[in-house]
Amino acid sequence: MNCIAIIPARAGSKGLPGKNVALIGNKSLVQLAIETALSIPEITRVVVTSDDVLVQKIAGDLGAEIIIRPQELAQDNTPIESVIIHALHSLNLETTVNDVLTLIQPTSPLRNPKLLAESIQQFIKSGATGAMFGVVDVEHHPAKMLQIDGDLVVPFTKVEDLSASRQTLGRVVRQSGSIYITNLQEFLKLETLFIPPVRWVQVEPPEAIDIDTYEDLDKARHTASKQKSE
Repeated sequence: MNCIAIIPARAGSKGLPGKNVALIGNKSLVQLAIETALSIPEITRVVVTSDDVLVQKIAGDLGAEIIIRPQELAQDNTPIESVIIHALHSLNLETTVNDVLTLIQPTSPLRNPKLLAESIQQFIKSGATGAMFGVVDVEHHPAKMLQIDGDLVVPFTKVEDLSASRQTLGRVVRQSGSIYITNLQEFLKLETLFIPPVRWVQVEPPEAIDIDTYEDLDKARHTASKQKSE
């Protein structure tokens, strides 16, 4: 069985240029992601896909494999699945039905390495089928939201939900961005990370901080500093 970690870290970003080499403490986001992957025994290959020369140098210095990402796959609207597929095809893999893929995004720098390792172990023990996502409870239930329809607003779900108690609406979570684990062969066949059955693992709110702007980066730095002092 192989477990391949793909770490995507492109150069461009409209909200925060060069964000993958931004620092939290004295380490860049991409360094934190690589070190997390290298610390997990179940991960057999750590692969960084990037068009950024600095990211490539950091990855090489840390011992990760490097895939040079073409510019057409380094755009704001490039699907992450396309990036992963390109990286996997570049590796010329010989896969087995039990091989595992984990996506480790540098933009989720406060992920818990121990929790990711335990999640990979659990995924393997359960047969390495389907997928596993890290999740966090949503701040606002979608059934309470309104959708814009021209000059008007309409219920996102239905009118009755707007006045229903949250307890009757059922639990809703969102992707944390910090844990994505799938069966490798199934991913290559279906080209999606969401491969049923999709199991879930609860993460703490700090782990779900996704860095896309300067404000996100400041929040992550403040949270990391607070965690270190506790």
